[in-house]
Amino acid sequence: MSKKLRIAIIEDEPISSAYLKNLISQTGIEHKIIQELDSVSEALEFFTKNPDLDLIFMDIHLGDGTCFDILNTITIEKPIIFCTTFDTYAVQAFKYNSIDYILKPAKLTDIEAALKKYWSFKKSDEDDYLIRMDKMMGAFIAPNYKKRFLVRKNNKLMLIDINSIICFYSDGGTSYLMEKSGSSHTIDFTLEKLEELIDPNSFFRINRKMMISINEIHSVEDYFNNRLKIRLHSRVPLDLVVSRNRVKHFKNWLKGVS
Repeated sequence: MSKKLRIAIIEDEPISSAYLKNLISQTGIEHKIIQELDSVSEALEFFTKNPDLDLIFMDIHLGDGTCFDILNTITIEKPIIFCTTFDTYAVQAFKYNSIDYILKPAKLTDIEAALKKYWSFKKSDEDDYLIRMDKMMGAFIAPNYKKRFLVRKNNKLMLIDINSIICFYSDGGTSYLMEKSGSSHTIDFTLEKLEELIDPNSFFRINRKMMISINEIHSVEDYFNNRLKIRLHSRVPLDLVVSRNRVKHFKNWLKGVS
């Protein structure tokens, strides 16, 4: 069963209010008029209580002021359809949560068009909400980073655990991984693809041709031309230099800052 549209009407002329309610009924939408208000003071008291509603039909001129006395005093976040005899307030009205501005006497087609706009805006808000929820939930789901690699050695297939890898590097258009023993094996991934597949907290691309494991770094020292030189725990002979444009990101990575 669809949920009824909860509507509040702010109108100081009983005949106009009755006419508007009749038009809303003629649209055939499931709705409930939860409150009819005829003054600024009454509206302020009502909206201060944070009523549960979906949409407001609002006249401009009321017995004790204008609707802008309400809107400038308290924050009303619900969408508003203005119904008024005056066309001079249109620009001012749209500074608020207005979705339509109807001149009296309103026609059924005017109300139908305004409600169509309301449903359109509501659908857009719901879509945005679902997108935000998907992104938020995605932040709680741990990415499925690659844990091992299948390589070929002497006509045999071998599994190499990510924790036994010192680095990944490219040479002559081919990508390799290097084990702690110093053995290298070709792999079918570019370094660009590896940046997507491997946990970024564990490996960092220090230059165009090299990605290094944080667990293998023994020390880092200044190097000429504002670069950095990396020393490893192992004695594998590697020339590991952090390119100048990656130095800042590399230091943040070492500190655990994204």
